[in-house]
Amino acid sequence: MNTKKLIKPALAAALAVGACSAWAQSSVTLYGIVDAAVERASTGSGVSATRLVSGQGSASRLGFRGTEDLGGGIRAIFNLEAAVNVDNGTGGGVGGGLMFNRQSWVGLVGNWGQVTFGRQFRPEARAVFGMDPFDAGSVASPPNTYANTVFRSDNAIVYESPRMAGFVGRVMYAFGERAGGVSGALDDVGASLQYYNGPLYLAYGYDSLRNATATDRRKWNSFGGSYDFGVVKLYGALRNRKESAANLDENNYWIGVGVPIGALTLQATVGRVDDKTALNRDAKGYSVGAEYLLSKRTDVYMRYAKLRNENGATFGLDNGLNGPSPSSLVAGIRHRF
Repeated sequence: MNTKKLIKPALAAALAVGACSAWAQSSVTLYGIVDAAVERASTGSGVSATRLVSGQGSASRLGFRGTEDLGGGIRAIFNLEAAVNVDNGTGGGVGGGLMFNRQSWVGLVGNWGQVTFGRQFRPEARAVFGMDPFDAGSVASPPNTYANTVFRSDNAIVYESPRMAGFVGRVMYAFGERAGGVSGALDDVGASLQYYNGPLYLAYGYDSLRNATATDRRKWNSFGGSYDFGVVKLYGALRNRKESAANLDENNYWIGVGVPIGALTLQATVGRVDDKTALNRDAKGYSVGAEYLLSKRTDVYMRYAKLRNENGATFGLDNGLNGPSPSSLVAGIRHRF
């Protein structure tokens, strides 16, 4: 018997099995959203524009996420996610470059939870997403407009607990790292507690960001949630934003609804900003929308939003065309991959 002839196939088979095992333990996924819409926007004071815009159903993005099994129930994870402007093909970075400015983090996950390091969503923002029928992603979304959410922090360390009895907790510390500035300036501390129980979602989020001169901190406190009745889903939120040094003390609140009708979903919100200072710079807003699924990955949508600023308030719709009573009507198509 020629043992060499037997050893070579066996060795090749062993190498093939080893290679398959290595691939099974590590994976990278490419994903993204391509979203474009036609918008008719107005300031409410005679200035208006009709234009093609990117990301009014969801922000357009290109991302990579990966995981590697390290053994012992521990995995390494990472996420790199770049903003993309579909209307002109540029990236969402400074000067139109493709930068991973939406998410850029690496971490470890196990049965004890997960810890991640880098640019990532603040816990308070993560809590607010589930309070909005528009997923905090368009001119129609209160967290994206008059509620003034700061979605992400640089230089952040976030710990996320495993889900226990429906509860998930997160805590964050983000280093200030202001070159040549005040020690500790712009550091960011946040936490959230979210509760999931079938159709019920409840959450509380807190964030405290030191101002540029290290004389005070801007603080957010947010509470709200949603309840899915099947035929209709209700949303609500109450948020406070406060910083004494900037004479800022305001409450933001809204209620929303989502109504699924087969492949069609109808949405609406109505809300208000209550300025608690002597300036009384309030605002009222409402929005309506519809999404129609063409497939599991592709839909067409419509959004309309309008704000009315009071007593010199300057709240806007995050579309660069602000005024005393800004409005925006968009119709677009969105594809997820």
